[in-house]
Amino acid sequence: MNTSEQFTSQTPMDTIPHNISNIMPTSAEIGFLWQSYFAETMSLCMLKYIIAKSKDPACKPVFQHALDVSSQRVTSMEDIFNTIKHPIPDAFGEKDVDINASELFSEDYLLTYTKFTNKYILLHYCQAFAISTRTDFINFFNECIDTSRQINKEAKEVLLAKGLLLKPPYIVIPDKVDYVHNDDYFGSFWGRSKRPLNALEVGYLYDKIESKLVLETLSTGLAQVVEDKKVKDHLIRGKEISNKQIEVLSSILESDDLPLPSTSNFQITTSRESPFSAKLILFHSTVVTAFTILSYGLALTNSARKDVVASFGRLIVELLEYSKDGTDLLIERGWLERVPETADRKKLLQ
Repeated sequence: MNTSEQFTSQTPMDTIPHNISNIMPTSAEIGFLWQSYFAETMSLCMLKYIIAKSKDPACKPVFQHALDVSSQRVTSMEDIFNTIKHPIPDAFGEKDVDINASELFSEDYLLTYTKFTNKYILLHYCQAFAISTRTDFINFFNECIDTSRQINKEAKEVLLAKGLLLKPPYIVIPDKVDYVHNDDYFGSFWGRSKRPLNALEVGYLYDKIESKLVLETLSTGLAQVVEDKKVKDHLIRGKEISNKQIEVLSSILESDDLPLPSTSNFQITTSRESPFSAKLILFHSTVVTAFTILSYGLALTNSARKDVVASFGRLIVELLEYSKDGTDLLIERGWLERVPETADRKKLLQ
């Protein structure tokens, strides 16, 4: 038995004196907590408005569950911020939402949007959980994973019952195991590959098209109501980028005679009253663009056909530029809070 095994067998870990307040949070833990606080306070504002307008008895319990979860998360994060003596970010609050504004989106669209956002929130909290080391952070992020998974599942169940759940295309189930025998499998960066799309490529392409359709609808609705001219122009440009990227991704699926997502239930009213502040709208646009870039990166690394990889690569570059412009506008308006930073030793040594 080695020294480590002897220590473990002789001294159970739960008997070692352990005071969480004596353990400094890591930079990663603070960073993810800070990001999460912005996301959840923004979510609270949007869900309060959605609940105020909800009339569908099938959708409203999902929205209410999401609101209750976000509210509890904000409280838990504020407790952690206070425990580590970190200032609580300004983020978003009552001044950023008007629950009396007219209805802007159909409930069926908002349910799809809830499923969409919880998919990315789940990805965010999985990363946060994986990198955390302090017990209170681990427990918090673990709880966030469980509740995000539940909300995503509930939204899917209601959409399925309504016949509105978008599903990736089916493929023929192979009758035997097959191997790749030459590099023709990867195709070419120029023109279409002779190989049909594989299951992973089909799934990622379909999912990215669905996500862009959700965001295109959101950008259209918010651009319709936001009063800030520069924010409006930024959203309109985002809508145009989404349209272009949907065409690029759709053409790849269509080349293999595969169906595309339908948006018949994505309805926008004629309201001109903004339920959200221009700050929240612009911040939301920048955040979802960042998550789209992340999801494109996952799709790229899981694709084998060179034409598919090249398409995702080009779209990422376009979104990086758009995201940077959104961030510049946040700075121009004085709306961008600084992410907690390490000490500037060079400045301190002067």
